[in-house]
Amino acid sequence: MASTSLLLANPNSERSSIICQLRDGRGVKIKISTGISIKSKHWSSSKYVLAADGEAITKNKSLKNLKDRVLNIYLTAKDQGAVADANYIREALKPTVKAKSGSEEFWGVWDYYLADKKDHFTKSSQKKFKTLRAHFEDFETKTKIPWKFETINASRLENLQSYFFDKGMNNQTTSKYIGGLKMFLNWAVANKYAPNTDYKNFSPLREKETLKVALTSGEIQAIRVTDLGNSPYLENVRELFLLSTLTGLRYSDYSRIKAEHLKEVEGAKFLQIRQQKTGDIVELPLTDEAAHIIQRLIEGQVHAISNQKMNSYVKELCIKAEINEPFEVHNFKGKLVITKVCPKHDLITTHTGRRTFATNLLLQGVPAEMVMNFTGHKDMVSFSKYVNIPKKTQMDMVRNALNKISNG
Repeated sequence: MASTSLLLANPNSERSSIICQLRDGRGVKIKISTGISIKSKHWSSSKYVLAADGEAITKNKSLKNLKDRVLNIYLTAKDQGAVADANYIREALKPTVKAKSGSEEFWGVWDYYLADKKDHFTKSSQKKFKTLRAHFEDFETKTKIPWKFETINASRLENLQSYFFDKGMNNQTTSKYIGGLKMFLNWAVANKYAPNTDYKNFSPLREKETLKVALTSGEIQAIRVTDLGNSPYLENVRELFLLSTLTGLRYSDYSRIKAEHLKEVEGAKFLQIRQQKTGDIVELPLTDEAAHIIQRLIEGQVHAISNQKMNSYVKELCIKAEINEPFEVHNFKGKLVITKVCPKHDLITTHTGRRTFATNLLLQGVPAEMVMNFTGHKDMVSFSKYVNIPKKTQMDMVRNALNKISNG
């Protein structure tokens, strides 16, 4: 007799997707992805999501519904003499988008896309697509041209780009939003909701190379020793920010460090954590300072705050540390360039710590390929975005090397 069950795809990993498995007692075993992933520790041996997962009720309901649908599809196919393999069941699970108009079809597929990607998108990605829809609907209202798959071409996207520029957005934000739309359209084409691929002929204006600030060892020391007075929130931010310069972790990773991530071998402490953005595990050697901060983070003496607050407070921290070197900043809106001068503290964000980690290791002579092992970068192009060795330092390094060569 055919039956379905649920299981973790990777039960030994920190996080795993959930699989629906069908067996019919005759050697048939079909596995279908449910599109739902959870922390492995939130999975019950009785095959359901534990209440420790904040969305357990919704996920369990969806899982039960999918189990029933998979079994029903298989049994119906069998009654009709059809061969229901994994591909057959996946196709049958896809909803049929019935629409009264092209615009309704577009937004119907959009909603299904977001539902399909819900457990794969980060909260920031979900927020981006919510904001994106609001802009698209406003663009639709202003142009009086509804969104339809068959009318999305290079001209339409060029007009959309102009709309974003008129809204005051720079090239980077505009490119990011249009990239989100093209990602959705690629998915719609791949899943046969949209036959039109004319949108691929348009490439948005890219942001020119932007200023990438990193902190020097002297500036890091200034942050360490600056008197913050009676400001517990800045003391907390200082430790979190110093941790980022000592580990190169993204805010989304160092803000969720727990005891199980701290390891020790032969007296040497290191951090082992799965990166939230990439899903890859990185292992990072820890200095005594980094290990001390992590221990305080685990014990609750240092605590994570929102990324938005962190970005605001870290600027305040750097003002007190007198990190005021002036920088010329360029903002690109289409072909228009807006230039202004900013003190360095205005340019510091949570990501500066990660860039500082990579830059200062290179300055200490650690090979780029080795640094990439600890930042988790896969290629030199993406890694170079995190590195900012000042031109003067580069020239001094080359000049010293040439002098050594000349002097034999």
